[in-house]
Amino acid sequence: MNISKIYIRKSWLLKGGLSIIALLVIGYWRSDLVEFFALIGNREVIIEYLNQYGPLGPVVLFVVLSLQVFFAILPGHAFIVAGGYVFGLVVGAAITQISTVMASQLAFLLTRRWGRPLVDRMAPEHVVDHWNRLAEKQGGLFFFFSFVLPIFPNDLMSFVAGLSSISPRKFFVANFCGRLPCAIFVTLIGSHGFELPLWFWIVILLLLLGVSILWKQFSTRFEHQFLTDMTPVKCVSG
Repeated sequence: MNISKIYIRKSWLLKGGLSIIALLVIGYWRSDLVEFFALIGNREVIIEYLNQYGPLGPVVLFVVLSLQVFFAILPGHAFIVAGGYVFGLVVGAAITQISTVMASQLAFLLTRRWGRPLVDRMAPEHVVDHWNRLAEKQGGLFFFFSFVLPIFPNDLMSFVAGLSSISPRKFFVANFCGRLPCAIFVTLIGSHGFELPLWFWIVILLLLLGVSILWKQFSTRFEHQFLTDMTPVKCVSG
């Protein structure tokens, strides 16, 4: 049998299996899902939602933060803030870091397995094309910035990384180090809120300024490399 036909058949089997699982989940937990989507975006309601699960609250937060890497509709930052408020800085940040890093690594590996058809389901084709062109020949530093700076769609970049030539190990380092500042900072807002002193905000602003300067230097070199790679090669006939 033709290899492309085998791939198409496997792709359809995967989509069919996921669709059946999704229907079963929706059917079984339909009342919980209605309640869940009613709370999206409301921090106070999210806090109440997490509290009602008691000891299982951290598990619920872990699952939601893992899923938001794959489903843009889930407000990841709202849940991270709520997690900080309910579970405190250390536990909240740990749940956020572990769940998002694991989910991003899974997205990377799934993309390596299933390729562009999977990524096109995550975002419009022209958006994927744009980021894929930029990330194609980049290493860990580029993907580190893609998780730290808000100018990047950081969850989508996990899938884009799977299309690039970066190794799984280097992506993991970029993934872990890039997500850590956000996990700590956003959880800290939830755990301490307006109690944070002025010096903290000054340090955060200085850190953001430093990262922005580093990105500016890196992106200048990156743009030069990208334009050089895009320069057509002239053929000289002898």
